[in-house]
Amino acid sequence: MSNQKHIEELKLVAGCYGYDREGTTITFRILRVDPLVQGTLIYNWAEKDRNSGSFEGTLDDDIILGTYTFISEGIESTREVAFKIDDTVLLEGFGEVTNVGTTTVFRDKASLKFIETIPLELGKCLN
Repeated sequence: MSNQKHIEELKLVAGCYGYDREGTTITFRILRVDPLVQGTLIYNWAEKDRNSGSFEGTLDDDIILGTYTFISEGIESTREVAFKIDDTVLLEGFGEVTNVGTTTVFRDKASLKFIETIPLELGKCLN
């Protein structure tokens, strides 16, 4: 028997998902899931500039994919972000990117790698 989760068991809930280790904090506050996913996202990487903004995307199986519009160093930017649902944890996806107009997007969404070393845990609001 496979220990892979059945899709019906995966559920994204509105709430705050956070990460806080070694001077880096990330907060993803999901305000709406119906099937549009909306919220706010704040990255405060250790030794780097903080950026914060809004997220709007969709949920497809166990992947949240959407657009993050944020301000960093006084400049507004837009980039695609992805998270994989793993129980009450969100794992961010990384991969090759390209620019489409003024938005940075993933070149191949199927090849995204979801990083387990930066888990955003439900109920861990930080900023």
